[in-house]
Amino acid sequence: MKKTQFFLCVAALCLVGKPSAQAQAIVSAPVLEGTNFIQTGLQATLKALNTTANKLVNNGVVEQVLTKGFTEKNMLLAKNWYDGLMQVSNTIRTYRRVQHIFERQTAIITIYSNYIGKFRADPNLTPAQVQGMVRGYTTLIQESASYLDDLTAIVSPLKSKMTDAERMELIDALDDKVTHQYDLVSYFTRRNMAISMQQNKAQKDMLLIKQLYGLAN
Repeated sequence: MKKTQFFLCVAALCLVGKPSAQAQAIVSAPVLEGTNFIQTGLQATLKALNTTANKLVNNGVVEQVLTKGFTEKNMLLAKNWYDGLMQVSNTIRTYRRVQHIFERQTAIITIYSNYIGKFRADPNLTPAQVQGMVRGYTTLIQESASYLDDLTAIVSPLKSKMTDAERMELIDALDDKVTHQYDLVSYFTRRNMAISMQQNKAQKDMLLIKQLYGLAN
């Protein structure tokens, strides 16, 4: 296997000349060499993560620092993971649930990317409710990112005496944790949408009542 190369580039672009000008941080995905199944699969996952991060930049989402930090953490841990893989067996290097962990991480950030802008623009939600949603996503995303530290530890020199079966058992448990986190993010998103729909219905009902009694403007 060729030695893994990992490049992380963050460029700041400032838009001037408009009252709403803001800095945009562009995140570039790393380049991983090799043809290993997990290696090439993770490269595709990181590119997808990079795309969603920059989508938030282009949409002017002020919480972009969250996604940028999450993306960079994934990239750094991926590098550490591959460095550790050089010291373990091919069985672990090609274990499918490792790829699934990163796929779930990408799905989590994609959900956030797809919905945070919509919640911020939703007239049915109050600013306080939107801020609460941002804090909720921040907590969930940071927790899911922290699980990747465990993935790196599995292939660390301190774990060098572990058998493949022991490593796979830890990877399975970690995959279950990340999948649970994905389920929480999905539930949290559905809950936020339900709040918007309920408040929209309440506003319409109030308007009908005002119209009934001739109180509507």
